[in-house]
Formats: sequence, structure tokens, C-alpha cells
Amino acid sequence: MKISFPSLFSAPIQKYRFFFLFGNEETVFERAISFLQKKLLSSLQIKAEVDLLNHTSLSPSLFEAEENPSLTLVPHVTDKLLHHVDQLTRGVFIFTSQKARAQSKLVTYFTESPVSLAIGAYATPLLPSEFEFLIGDLNLPAHFKSLLFKTFQNDYMGLLSTLEKVKLFKDIPENQYEAFLGSFAPDDFMPLLQAFLLKDIKKGTEASSFITSTDIIPFLRSLTRAFQTLFELMPFKNSPKSIPWQKLTPPVFFKEQPLYEMALSRWNFMEIRNFLEGLLELERKVKLSASSLPHIHHELLSFIK
Repeated sequence: MKISFPSLFSAPIQKYRFFFLFGNEETVFERAISFLQKKLLSSLQIKAEVDLLNHTSLSPSLFEAEENPSLTLVPHVTDKLLHHVDQLTRGVFIFTSQKARAQSKLVTYFTESPVSLAIGAYATPLLPSEFEFLIGDLNLPAHFKSLLFKTFQNDYMGLLSTLEKVKLFKDIPENQYEAFLGSFAPDDFMPLLQAFLLKDIKKGTEASSFITSTDIIPFLRSLTRAFQTLFELMPFKNSPKSIPWQKLTPPVFFKEQPLYEMALSRWNFMEIRNFLEGLLELERKVKLSASSLPHIHHELLSFIK
């Protein structure tokens, strides 16, 4: 079956084992993946397509239970996947492709499969159903919920950051809620993002002190996006001058290109992949455990030591 992203929030997703996200909007990919993970109540692991093709009989996840099967994200898949899907007999999978188009083999396959859902992930403002899902059981005044929706309808990450702060300070007086309508500016993360991209432990240690407990989730996701870009650049490691900067998704603008060129010389493919997997695991810990902020900072910095 094939649907648009807005239809995902009313789809009977429990009946499907394979979800295929195609389109050109990375943030919508993230929104869909986050929704699927929460809705399916499963931990998320990430695998490269090449690993999946070489090990189609996957081992059960440590977190897998009979009622909550493992959930595996496989980004940037190609047509090669189609010869192996039938061999994936355990768990639930999310595949993504920013190159697939509506009439491609991948979209056609997952549209016609009775256990698959193809989802067109194109730019979409925050949906009322999506907003209510993110709010969850937070008991917020109706007028404040309306303000939240209007303020962050085109700023998904800003909404996530604000909701984290609301959860942390939920016992404050109702008349102070509107103070949460300002979000942490992504540019404020840049010094620490640069430190990680350049493996600069000294600057990383200094800059990490400015990341608070309410900003850690938005920062982890900014860091993940930066290293997903670096991962996409790895084929150009030996020829950085030929990088198609504006064709990347999202594009890397002129002022950031020297930073990524330097980062290419300091990271290799396996290090980046392990780092991305580590970031997903760290976000899980932040959400599900009582890890202290110094411990989280230590785990982050251990990736570049």
C-alpha cells in the first residue's frame, strides 16, 4: 500500500512488517521514524544496506520480545534490497531512500506488497494528529496547546525541544507556560558540532558544558544529521574538490564546506557508522534511563578520544 506522510497517523501500522520512506525531506523522514518507533513500542537499531544483504538472517535484538519485535532502520537502500526482502523473516524494518521516485521499482514493490507500507515523505507542516501524538498525556491548557501548535507548526525540532522543557518543569504555574515558546537556536550547537566533526577533544570538552539536560535531545539529533551528511560524503574522501555540495540532502552551504572537507580527513567509514549507532543508543538511554548530564557528556566525548 502507498500513502502520503499525513495519512501515516491514521494507518493501521501494526499490520505491516516493512515501511519504505521515499521523498526529499529529511525532517519528515525523522518524524515518520519517530512516530513508528513510539507507536510500535520497539527499540530502534540501524544497519547499513550492505550488512543487511550479507546477513539476511538477522539475530534477535537484545530488546526484542514476542509482543514487541525488533525495529531496524536501513537508510539509503537501493534496488539490490528487493532480492533479499523475502529472506527477512524476523522483526520490523524501516527502509529509506531519497532517490526513489513514485514510479521506481522500490516504490512499486512496497506498494504492492500486502505486508508493506510505502510512505511519501515530502515537506509537510506539523499535522494536528501528529501534534496530539507528540503531546501524549501531557495535561496542558487548551489555549497553551493552541499557541504551541501555531508557534511550531513549521519547526518540528523546536517543538520537541520545548516539550522536553515542559515535561521537566510541568509543575510551574499555568501563567508561566508561554515562557516556553522560545526554543534553543540550532546555531548555538555549532561550536560543539565542529569539535566533533574535527575530533577536537579540547574544544569538545569546553563546549559541552553549555549543553543542558533540556537541550541534549535536540543536540543529539543535530549531531546525528551532521554525521549522516559526513557519511554521505565518504565516497569523496580522496577527491573532496569534486563533491556535489548542493545536490546533497540537505545541501551543505559554502561556509560549511571547508569544515566537512577537514572532517573527511579525520574520520573513516566504520568510525562514522559506529558513531551514528552510538548516538541512537545514547538517545535511547537519555529517554529511558536516569543518566546524569556529566555521564552523557562523558559518553559523547568518548567517541572522539
